[in-house]
Amino acid sequence: MKPLLAQALARSERMVGRQVAGEYILVPLVGRGADLDSIFNLNRIGAFVWERLDGRTPGSAIVDAMVHRFAVDRETAEADYAQFVGQLQTIGAIGAVQGAGPKT
Repeated sequence: MKPLLAQALARSERMVGRQVAGEYILVPLVGRGADLDSIFNLNRIGAFVWERLDGRTPGSAIVDAMVHRFAVDRETAEADYAQFVGQLQTIGAIGAVQGAGPKT
């Protein structure tokens, strides 16, 4: 899990996240339209993480922010982060950024 925390991950250009009627959703884009059968609903922690996957911020900094914002212990935050980004990678919503480092 530690190498994952060192990586900066970026949102795919083929996926958009939006808050609609109090819900945060991810919508995969296909061509000019959306694949409506593949809309993903995020909880508030998922939305928090999604917004920080900017291709510059390493996972460790996102986990630090999770610990601070949600008053969760670091071990739980790391496990939740790893599980969530694993799911995002599986659906092609994010990818690793080569040569990316922490934000300055």
